[in-house]
Amino acid sequence: MWILPSCTGLHGTRTVGWILRRRVGFWATNRKMARPFRERNKNGRGWNERAIGRSYREIKESMADKMKVLVTGAAGLVGGHLREHWGDRYELRLADVKPVGNLAAHEEFVQMDITQYDAFLTACQGMDAVVHLAADPSMAAEFYKTLLPLNIIGCYNGFEAAREAGCRRIVFASSINAILGHDQEEPVPWQAPVYPVNVYGATKCFGEALGRVYAHQHGLSCIMVRIGAAAWKQAPDQDPPRREAGITPHDQAQLFARCLEAPDEVDFKIVHGTSDHTRQWMDLEVSRELGYEPEDGTAQF
Repeated sequence: MWILPSCTGLHGTRTVGWILRRRVGFWATNRKMARPFRERNKNGRGWNERAIGRSYREIKESMADKMKVLVTGAAGLVGGHLREHWGDRYELRLADVKPVGNLAAHEEFVQMDITQYDAFLTACQGMDAVVHLAADPSMAAEFYKTLLPLNIIGCYNGFEAAREAGCRRIVFASSINAILGHDQEEPVPWQAPVYPVNVYGATKCFGEALGRVYAHQHGLSCIMVRIGAAAWKQAPDQDPPRREAGITPHDQAQLFARCLEAPDEVDFKIVHGTSDHTRQWMDLEVSRELGYEPEDGTAQF
């Protein structure tokens, strides 16, 4: 990899070497990836390199190192899903206030409180991208006790630390709760007005708004992922008449990977995160534009 002097432009400060690495490595070959995104191994888990095809082998051969990704809230539900199904696709720095065990060779752990800006900034140093999952996910959470410090202050710290550290992209874990108030006659499109029905959902709207600000003012690439029911586990009897918003663990992993590896020109996007359902709760048009092809869901039965 060539490391050249940093340059500042529309997309902020970064090294030319990192740009070359990104273009040659991840997203430049993304369009060539075979479908499906990954095949199940014999145990039904993880990605099979044969399914991803030639592009992933080329990535490993052509890159001196992998994309370096900070994952906050790594001890949580979605963080565990990403680790399990990504394998060694990225070099991961896992951050959480709780310990994260069973670290693989491509993983490191930093104990971090997202309400402490200096700690967040230190964790972002040397990272190409940030996946910000850390938050209080409870719809019944108390505002002053957890939502304000974690979902508001911690969220701001994430965007600002990523910007100051020179990260290229932040992928923010928003939620279906940001638009939960819309009726379900049709799948909700990404551009529908935010419509939270609880304070937790309102904090996710705040995070999405911050993403718009940092993309516009600072050139930080910001992709907001409105995650559906992350604990959803598909079964043949889970096709109710209501619209479905569940997303399986390996569909989560695929969607977040597509966001991390999206073209450099993507400055701001809101994408919806569900599996492939007969009656979708959220429209997946923009998610599919990034190459996301859900492989699970009620439509698969």
